[in-house]
Amino acid sequence: MRSRRRRESGVVLVIVLVFALLLTSTVATFVRRAMVDRMISHNREAAARAEALARGGVRFATVLILEDKLESQNGQALDTTADLWSQIANTEIPIDDSSTLRIRIQDAGELLNLNAVFQLDENGIANEKAEPMLEAILNKVIDEMPIPEAEKLWDVPELAANLIDYVDRDEVRLRGGAEDDVYQRRDPPQRAANRPLMSLDELRLVEGFDDRLVEALRPYLTVYPYGGLTGINLNTAPPHVLSLLFFDDGVELRLAPEETVREILRVRSEEGRICPDGQADEGCTPIRQIVTNAIYPPPTFQSDVFVAQVEADVSGVRRTVEAVLDRKVGGAPLLLSWRVL
Repeated sequence: MRSRRRRESGVVLVIVLVFALLLTSTVATFVRRAMVDRMISHNREAAARAEALARGGVRFATVLILEDKLESQNGQALDTTADLWSQIANTEIPIDDSSTLRIRIQDAGELLNLNAVFQLDENGIANEKAEPMLEAILNKVIDEMPIPEAEKLWDVPELAANLIDYVDRDEVRLRGGAEDDVYQRRDPPQRAANRPLMSLDELRLVEGFDDRLVEALRPYLTVYPYGGLTGINLNTAPPHVLSLLFFDDGVELRLAPEETVREILRVRSEEGRICPDGQADEGCTPIRQIVTNAIYPPPTFQSDVFVAQVEADVSGVRRTVEAVLDRKVGGAPLLLSWRVL
């Protein structure tokens, strides 16, 4: 009898332990789920606040470039790296709740506008200088790519011709044949754009261009403003972009040599600004004193299109908004594109 009671007590103890274990597991699961839900809710709220903060940063950048335009109307209309919009580049702005805002404003003229190289006429035919300039740019960029020489298999003349064929408005290849033949054989079939490029990534659609080449070109080129005819801003472009200036040095059409780039940088550093031909205000050097022959495409000295990239950090959650703004028309700048990165 006593042995039977002991067995029953043992069974009850095992049952109690099993239920206790199940209860502990249930409580632990509930606590873990509550913590996960709390983290998800916190991150969702932080992400929403970060995106709202980044959007506000774009508005701040818009005010800066608009204010700069208003000030230039009362003085010399030149955009340089000394302007306020440039000085705040990569500036981190602390917010009262420990959030941070980093704003970067880039003048589109800091890069070469690829659409300007074509200089399409009223019939949609590219300028005769477009092909040699594209070949010079492609040769330079490919030569500088940090990959083995054996992998540099691109046919530069063919690439330049294919790019012009993709953009110009006729239907005939520069080398003969129909422009769309190669594109129609793709799956799905495509056609040459016969219009200015809408993004640098569109180069991947052009026959012969691939991801590696497009990424190598990215530090040099842009496509803003769409279809614009002006080239590099001589007062804001970095050295590697200034090296894409294309002109007749008295012997041949070529990209700017190192001494020309150094002289432009020296003038910007010591004398202040570079001006258009015929303008010789104090602290401003006409480009003709540096490059005697015409530059193709014609450089610019002021800007209307800017890329504002704003990164907001809220409790470790980051959101980045990029906006392209055109301030050419009076009033509020025109928003050309907007994306959350």
